[in-house]
Amino acid sequence: MSIDLGYFISRVMRFYSMNYRDVLDLPLKAFWMLDRNISRIKAEDDLRQVRLSALASSGSKEALENFMTELSDEIGKPIQQDQSAMEPGAMDRLKSLMGAPNGQR
Repeated sequence: MSIDLGYFISRVMRFYSMNYRDVLDLPLKAFWMLDRNISRIKAEDDLRQVRLSALASSGSKEALENFMTELSDEIGKPIQQDQSAMEPGAMDRLKSLMGAPNGQR
C-alpha cells in the first residue's frame, strides 16, 4: 500500500488556506482530523445548496422565506449594540462614514 501524502497535504492547504510550512507543522492527529473533516464540511455545503436549489425551483415563497430565516438564525447577531449607551446621532454618523444615507442599512 502506498499513500500519496502530497495529495493530502495539498488538499488540507487548499481547503483551509494554509501554507505548506503551517501544514507540516501540524501535529499528526490534527492533520488527519482536518483532512477527514474536509469531506464532511463539503457535504454539508452541498446539502445546503441542494436544499436551496429545490426551494428556489419549487416556487414556494413561504418555504424559501423559512429557509432564509433559518440561515439568519444560524448566523446570529455577531454584534449586539445597546442603543441606549450610544450618544445621539452616533449610528447616523457611522452609517454616513460607511457610505449609506441616513436611515438605511
